[in-house]
Amino acid sequence: MAGQPGNIIDYVRTRTGSFDERPFNDVDALVLASLAYQTLPDVVPMLVDWERRYGTLSARLHTLTADMSHALTAPLASLRMLRHPPFPDATLADAAAALSPQDFDYNAGYTGLADPKLTEMLFAQAARNPRFSSIRVGAVDEQFSREHQTQFAAMTFLLPDGTLVVSFRGTDTSFVGWKEDFNMAFQYPVPAQRLAAEYVARVARLWRGDLVLLGHSKGGNLAVYAAVESDDVVRDRIRRIYSLDGPGFPSDVVEGDRYRAMADRIVKIIPDSSIVGMILDSPEDCVVVKSSEYGPMQHLAFSWQVDRDGFVTVPEVSVTSREFKRSLDAMLADMTPEQCERAVDAMFKVLAASDEHGLIGLVEAGPKTIPAMFGAFVDLSDEERQHILEAAGILLKASFPLPWQSA
Repeated sequence: MAGQPGNIIDYVRTRTGSFDERPFNDVDALVLASLAYQTLPDVVPMLVDWERRYGTLSARLHTLTADMSHALTAPLASLRMLRHPPFPDATLADAAAALSPQDFDYNAGYTGLADPKLTEMLFAQAARNPRFSSIRVGAVDEQFSREHQTQFAAMTFLLPDGTLVVSFRGTDTSFVGWKEDFNMAFQYPVPAQRLAAEYVARVARLWRGDLVLLGHSKGGNLAVYAAVESDDVVRDRIRRIYSLDGPGFPSDVVEGDRYRAMADRIVKIIPDSSIVGMILDSPEDCVVVKSSEYGPMQHLAFSWQVDRDGFVTVPEVSVTSREFKRSLDAMLADMTPEQCERAVDAMFKVLAASDEHGLIGLVEAGPKTIPAMFGAFVDLSDEERQHILEAAGILLKASFPLPWQSA
């Protein structure tokens, strides 16, 4: 990376110093948030399985008596386990070794919008770098429901100093995940937000240590929500919250006492032409980073420019990003929650007419989906069509700015 900016893959490949030498930083946060888009192999235990084995004193006693040989050979460790459950032994190196190239595929274990090969490279470099390879990982939780419009996933990393880093997955490629995001415009909280708060409470009950909550895209919103809604004991353990181009919250939420109490621990980082991160309200100052992409593609974490141990930053977001937020806020202000809900339902009714279940399938299907989607659009009410066209116009302006708007 010497001489010119790189990305998080370059960072993980070259920056090998330990966390004692170089404390956890903003780029580390984006790395762990990006890894969360990959479904982890069975070597990494699920949270529910760990709760079953260690969640209560009786469960720990049962686990201990089931392995009396360990109790006899390591009595002190066994006694400590009775007081506090152990964290899973699986490391990032173990997870990388258990993943095959076929797992990094949209139809297998990869859930993000970036090129899966980039995530495969990130895992490979993390497995080789002593800074990352020994980080332990566990407590995986994934929940998905079309019926309840819910898409949620999280995992927890254990740093060498005992800090628990909770990483929430951002929006996947499914229409369900995207619809839940759009529901944030009129519904608070959405199911994934509730699940995020529950997840942090469950992790905090199992293990001691400081907490760092983070996520990219919707994952950043979930990290902030989980922190704001945590109880006082857990809140005291939260050291930092990273929202990496995550949507904000309704104005009455960010103006509330619970949000204000956590505001000084929230680090919001967005690219210079951010769109997702400008949705709804985020009162905290943002770190604005340069991206190697343009428009909506800047949302992809692998496009954010890194120089040594930090991001390449600029003073403020672009004109198009500010105009997008102004236009979207104005549109939402003119709509009642009921109108907003009808518009979101109508938009996803059009997408569902494609017979695809996600964005990748829609792109791969190509033009053949257009007649069915157009037919669904024509069947909408005049008001629904108007709102969809207005939203599309706002997004197009942000995606393809005029020359004098790009500064």
